[in-house]
Amino acid sequence: KLHSGTLEAGFSATLQIGNEDQLPDIEISGSLPPAPALKALYHRWQAAYHQLGLPSRIADENSGFVTNVSIIGDCDTLSAELQTAFNNWLRAESFRPLHEKLLERLTATDTIRLLLQTPYDTVQRLPWHLWEICDRYPKLEIVLSAPTYQKAPTPKITPRPKIRILAILGHSHGLDIETDRALLNQLPHAEVHYLTTPTREALNTSLWDPTGWDILFFAGHSLSTPNTASLNPSDTERDRSRSVSAGNSATTSSTGQLSINPTTTLTTPQLKHALKHALTRGLKIAIFNSCDGIGLAKDLADLQIPQILVMRELVPDPVAHAFLKSFLQAYAQGAPLTLAVREAREKLQGIEDQYPCAAWLPTLYQTPTATAPAWQDLYQPSSAPNPTPSSNEQTPLPPISTRHALLIHGLVLALLLGLRSLGFFQTFELRVLDQLLRQRSPELPDSRIVIVTIDETDIRTQDPEDRRSSLSDSTLIEALNRLNPMEPQAIGIDIYRDFPVRANQPALAEAFAQQSNLFAICKGSDLPVSEEGIPPPPEFPISRIGFSDFPQDADTRVRRQLFSFDQELASPCKSTNAFNALLALNYLDEKGHTFTLLPNGDFQIGEVSFTPIDRNSGGYHNTNAEGYQFFLNYRNLKKPEQIAEEIKLSELLAGKVSPEDIRDRIVLIGVIANSATDDWPTPYGPTKGVYLQAHMISQFLSAVLDDRAFIHTWNDWQETLWILFWASTASLMILTLNSKHRISAKLSLGLLLSEIALLGLCWLLFSKAHTWVPWLPAAIAPIAIAQSTPLARYLNPPLNKSTEEEPS
Repeated sequence: KLHSGTLEAGFSATLQIGNEDQLPDIEISGSLPPAPALKALYHRWQAAYHQLGLPSRIADENSGFVTNVSIIGDCDTLSAELQTAFNNWLRAESFRPLHEKLLERLTATDTIRLLLQTPYDTVQRLPWHLWEICDRYPKLEIVLSAPTYQKAPTPKITPRPKIRILAILGHSHGLDIETDRALLNQLPHAEVHYLTTPTREALNTSLWDPTGWDILFFAGHSLSTPNTASLNPSDTERDRSRSVSAGNSATTSSTGQLSINPTTTLTTPQLKHALKHALTRGLKIAIFNSCDGIGLAKDLADLQIPQILVMRELVPDPVAHAFLKSFLQAYAQGAPLTLAVREAREKLQGIEDQYPCAAWLPTLYQTPTATAPAWQDLYQPSSAPNPTPSSNEQTPLPPISTRHALLIHGLVLALLLGLRSLGFFQTFELRVLDQLLRQRSPELPDSRIVIVTIDETDIRTQDPEDRRSSLSDSTLIEALNRLNPMEPQAIGIDIYRDFPVRANQPALAEAFAQQSNLFAICKGSDLPVSEEGIPPPPEFPISRIGFSDFPQDADTRVRRQLFSFDQELASPCKSTNAFNALLALNYLDEKGHTFTLLPNGDFQIGEVSFTPIDRNSGGYHNTNAEGYQFFLNYRNLKKPEQIAEEIKLSELLAGKVSPEDIRDRIVLIGVIANSATDDWPTPYGPTKGVYLQAHMISQFLSAVLDDRAFIHTWNDWQETLWILFWASTASLMILTLNSKHRISAKLSLGLLLSEIALLGLCWLLFSKAHTWVPWLPAAIAPIAIAQSTPLARYLNPPLNKSTEEEPS
């Protein structure tokens, strides 16, 4: 929500995030700074766009949207400048908390509608679809919304056998309206009624149709003007864009106008009562394939029409046709309304060499309280009516045969287990693991680890001529000189240094080569994904170099820890041990807990044995489990960054750190500056790599010294028996409650109680025994069996006299 401001003065902003059809569970505030230059740049772009060949098209109506090359160049240049200025505005420090909260809560697989609530025309007309966040989330669409709204009562309308569309083909001088008609005629399950250049009375009568309409469609000339402006249909003879006049499209009080025939122009308030009646009879979507529709959208939103699709500027005829075709195809084939708009808009980019900024035009205007219906929700296929039983008699159904029911149940269970073995549920099972991790009891940070952080200020204050990475040679040796007298157990430099120490820093080169408690990192190559790897600092011996690689799941989250791994032959990183593993082993060895490799391939540290996961452990199926991998048992903290005490580099160099804060601890030196591309998604949100290293070190220290268990799973047979048990429970309930009429409500209650028991057991096993057992397939099995049981009735022979007679 952008409110209390202007582009000249800036805006206060509020972000709310919540699941569809639920109240928001997050609300935070911020602001956007003044941007008068952005407003001026938008008006310059708008003026250049309005000049794109419109006056010249009167000479050759068949030429398409062709204009002077220099004018197109001006428009392209201004559009690029506007996009850059717009994104720079949204990168403002005062707006950053809102942006980061979006990144924290959203995932690339989510279907998201991001509503922009503001009354200001110019802000609504900015290219919001070019906000950088749209590239990160492929299922996100930014839609406009009124700043104030009231939830309209939902009309109780039974879905019709076909979708009823009222198509108004208005004043169309110079336009190809017949293409719009042809595209509408191709829609499946639709009944389209056309009004061609209707009178006001005819349009009003059609809107009052008692049967009602699902979709209102308009094609013809339209625009948004200040309230004092008028629409002169005769102006349309100068071009073939779907507008009568450019008007003043930046006003905050524009009104939408429709040219329904060559002599009649209407505003939406003039159709207020008819549109309200259509809304009570089931009108859900209004589509205006015409120009400059922001004013139309505002007026219709005031009437509480929930879904409105308009074009925000002048739209050339070919662009209108291309968008309508792509949008209707995507929507009718099952895409959500918002994603159908996004897909059709993005396809317009392919014609922007002829029609600059075509993809800027389509805009969806929604009411926040209304969920957009799917195409399939708009109609109900007709079917022959079933005979109605008398009030005191229930229609008997065939009884459920135990043999047939068990056959159906077995097939359903086999299908479920087969799908699971193929990884069909893996993404969902991993999300369940994330929830289990977050629902555990809170834990304390690990006091054996200290993190020396390098932020943007630390980077900027270093000598740029000396700095080749985030930490210069002179700064690093100064930091080591501060740390070493404080007697840390080990020091890990979590910074890539694929270059030698400068000749003027021999002390640093000597520390790298001889300081036995100092460790560095390299990165292994991964040829299948074109990762070439990063070599280690040349002065370090291989025994004090560890790789920094983290295994990531398909959704990019880090849920596993790689302890050791055989590098590819061509890898510049030759270390077979992880950086965090070397630091943990060094610390534990000094405490008397030595590392031992066991004959069965497991290993032992002190008295604690460790068994790596395999490719099918838990919810994983056919996952790359090469090397020694373990589930990463994060410490349950509010934020993963709280894993250990933090000391700023500037504080260390200024001598503000007490030796007691460092003595006998593992010290990690890492970069947390935003400019460092070291962000990793976790079940708790994104975090920097140095914090992940700390969690991985802590996992091994805690297992050996604190008896804190690793996450483990059952083997395949145990998990199969677990799923079979819950499926058998449902099957037993169904057969026990078998009825010739219907399965009683007792079954529903029994299934509900079993699901609650299953969820509680899964949480208890994970939180108390650190055992991850399959919840999702075990929860689906009873429901799938219950839903499939009616099939068993129809495998029975029908009841008739011959089957009721005794055999001779």
